Amino acid sequence: MSIRYLYLVRHGQYDLESQGELGGGLTGIGREQAEATAAALSVLPIRTVYTSPTQRTRETAVILCHRLANVQPQIVPELVEFIPSVPEQDAQFFAIHRPALTQEHILNTRMVADSAFNRLFCPPGAADDFPHEVLVCHGNIIRYFVCMTLGVPVDTWTSMETNQCGITRCAIEQDGRMRLISMNDTGHLPLALRLFS
Repeated sequence: MSIRYLYLVRHGQYDLESQGELGGGLTGIGREQAEATAAALSVLPIRTVYTSPTQRTRETAVILCHRLANVQPQIVPELVEFIPSVPEQDAQFFAIHRPALTQEHILNTRMVADSAFNRLFCPPGAADDFPHEVLVCHGNIIRYFVCMTLGVPVDTWTSMETNQCGITRCAIEQDGRMRLISMNDTGHLPLALRLFS
């Protein structure tokens, strides 16, 4: 039976001061994190790399692709960062740090994330043996995708950690069954590069 393997990679550390529409690019540390991640993934038969359109994710994806044979990053606009929900225990935090966030905005952006999930977390075709694909995106959407993979309440997302260039592995079987293989693996990163922000 064919299985689709997805490797969800959070982008490397980036310039928080940049005010451009696509955000800041990678810092020197971010490039080191991406290089270490590229080395870890290069032993796998990766055939596709998808990336969010932001500067930090695209730069991370390009570094990954330099280590992979005949792979170019494909931009998926729906892989943008978003807030999946505001859990009750975190309501005060979001009220202080994201006072303009509305329930309507959350639902609208979740529809966008669901579109990406339905497109990318689909079963492999009958002709596919074991497709291996990478998604370079953002911490919150990775946590949301993990909730969807496990079938747990969306509010669970704030209880998960996603380090820069951590690797989350998922598998989708031909019958549609999804499994989380590992979450936020940072074993490929030196201790000094295992950073959250």
